[in-house]
Amino acid sequence: MAKISLKSFVMRTLESMKSGGEDEYKVMQYALKYYEKGVLAEDDLALVESWYEVTEEEASEDYIGENDLSQKPERGM
Repeated sequence: MAKISLKSFVMRTLESMKSGGEDEYKVMQYALKYYEKGVLAEDDLALVESWYEVTEEEASEDYIGENDLSQKPERGM
């Protein structure tokens, strides 16, 4: 029988949660639970957190898209 690493299992589970569309807070909550148990290290938490980081370029595109004043809303009659 193959020996499985709990850390590897937890990281694969976290990756599956993310790719499955689970909310960020649930993925982080699961990761923190295993960090508190000593299974994951701070580097592992940093990796999980990096999956959800928004780059400056993405953030500025979202801001411009939401606040583009050049498009005037259509007025209904």
